[in-house]
Amino acid sequence: MATRKVVGATGEQVAKRAFWLAWQACGGPLGMGFLQNRPDATEEDVWVGARSAYDYVGYKCNKPGEVTGDYVFGRMMKLHIEFTEDTVSTRDSMPTYDYQAWCRMYPSYDALIDAAANDLGASVA
Repeated sequence: MATRKVVGATGEQVAKRAFWLAWQACGGPLGMGFLQNRPDATEEDVWVGARSAYDYVGYKCNKPGEVTGDYVFGRMMKLHIEFTEDTVSTRDSMPTYDYQAWCRMYPSYDALIDAAANDLGASVA
């Protein structure tokens, strides 16, 4: 995991915004994901959907301080972020479009986290 310090926001706020930006960047549902599609979902809906594993009822993978979104409202995200009050941590590997549809817009985890922090008027180091 690559851990970065957040300044000007909390780690959870950056993680939440990163999920929102990634979800939007996915563009739409894939395959049978159309059954869970919610094109009118808000940032809060996406966060709650990822935290509760909405697309996978009964599958609970998230613990306090982390969130994993496999599919969120039918969009293939395969995104895992851990956070504390002042840090965010992401995988060390590079995302691939075959599994992380959001990586066409954000080609790395760092690019996604940077965009989320910037969107909040914060920074990460």
